[in-house]
Order: sequence, then structure tokens, then C-alpha cells
Amino acid sequence: MKSILATLRESGSFATFLDLVLAAGMEERLSTEGPYTLFVPDDDAFQAVSRSELDAIRGDADRLTDILNYHIVPGVHSMIDLLGIRTLRSLQGEDLTVEIAPEGVLVNNVPIVESDAWCTNGICHAIYTLLLPPVARKVAA
Repeated sequence: MKSILATLRESGSFATFLDLVLAAGMEERLSTEGPYTLFVPDDDAFQAVSRSELDAIRGDADRLTDILNYHIVPGVHSMIDLLGIRTLRSLQGEDLTVEIAPEGVLVNNVPIVESDAWCTNGICHAIYTLLLPPVARKVAA
């Protein structure tokens, strides 16, 4: 088993998210800290984010850190655990909602597309949308 960071690198499907992690200087957090549950958007998720918006996020250190921390929840929550949870508090401080729907388990109305990638410092669930905390959503609008 590898760290969250090493697992994401090895998968090859999360290059854009990893680029943002590096820009925010959060490699250490995803390598050694935790345990965490990470809801991680895959590279396809970033197709919906314009290049200018992605550059704006990368260029604003506070906003970048808030957005990345919004994807991270303290503790390990497997897919089975998520079936009995309705809200999770992110490291950013805002809650994520968890719902069971015909599409499967949703986090902030976004389906988990791959689940339970166990890591030495937590667990990862792949999602296909970048999650924006409420404050960041207002700025983007």
C-alpha cells in the first residue's frame, strides 16, 4: 500500500489534481499526514473547468488551498461507511453532503465513480467534478 499522493501519481488519472496539489505545496499532507478520505476529481473532471478558471485558481494561493482542502475529510470513510453518513466536515471547514441515489453514492450531488482506493494514510474515492466550497462557488459565479 502507498500514500494517497503516491497512489494518485501511480494511477495516471489525476495529473491535473496533482498539479494543483504541487502548486499549493500540499504534497506532505497527502504523503504522510492523515488519515484522510479524499474525494478526488479525475482528469476528465477538469474538462468542465476552463483554462482561464484553472489558471485563476492556481494563481490565488488561498482559494487553491480552500478548494483542495474541501476535497479532504479527516478520518477514513469507505464506501460502506458512506452509506450511513449524511454530512462530512472537510478540512476547509465546510460540510460535504452525502446521499444515496440511483446513480450510487453522491458527494455534493456528484457520483463517486471509483471507490475505496486504500492508502497508508487514508482512502480515495474518484469523482468526476471539481468540488467548490460555497465561498469559492460565489466567487466563480
